[in-house]
Amino acid sequence: MDDFKNRLVSFIRNYLKISFRKFEENCALTNGTVSSIREQGPTTSVLSKISDTYPELNMNWLLSGKGGMLNKANMACQLNHEHTLPLIPFEAVAGPGTPVYEDEKVENYYTVSEFKESDFLIRVKGDSMAPHFTGGDLLACKKVSETYFLQWGRCYVVYTRSQGCMVKRVQPSEKEGYIKCVSDNAKYAPFDVPMDDIVSVALVNGSISLE
Repeated sequence: MDDFKNRLVSFIRNYLKISFRKFEENCALTNGTVSSIREQGPTTSVLSKISDTYPELNMNWLLSGKGGMLNKANMACQLNHEHTLPLIPFEAVAGPGTPVYEDEKVENYYTVSEFKESDFLIRVKGDSMAPHFTGGDLLACKKVSETYFLQWGRCYVVYTRSQGCMVKRVQPSEKEGYIKCVSDNAKYAPFDVPMDDIVSVALVNGSISLE
């Protein structure tokens, strides 16, 4: 039964890119259904609701692991789900080896076709990145798996153990084993961050400005 749940989780997280709660709402399932499948197994009613809601899902793959995740005849249905992005608070950004974000902390979901390569949205706090980004703007972010290939001069959401989560422009540091975090607002001085203090980074792909 673990294999079934793992495939279902892969469909929800990697394909739909939504939380368990949102998936349950979409399928008219009770809260906690996904988590309870490991102990009780899927019922015929649950499988029917999933199949009706997501016709592109290959139920044979879900149940047995045979074939691909998606039905070839319904591949076009992917367009309905691939751009759904969760809006998460700063404290929900996850570290390496964990899901991109924590399901229970998702504030809302948005469909933004221009940011199809992004993993999540996050809301800017403060004015350190003004005028490029201002407080309240939404940033579309793509989680970076390796910190060795940062693009100098680009904006990142940087999550550190010592200072928490912040949005900064990343530059090389004069100190070995460090990166320099730079604010666009000149009143905030640049500072160095040790690489081993970084929990995770996410590249900012774009923004949605709010008046």
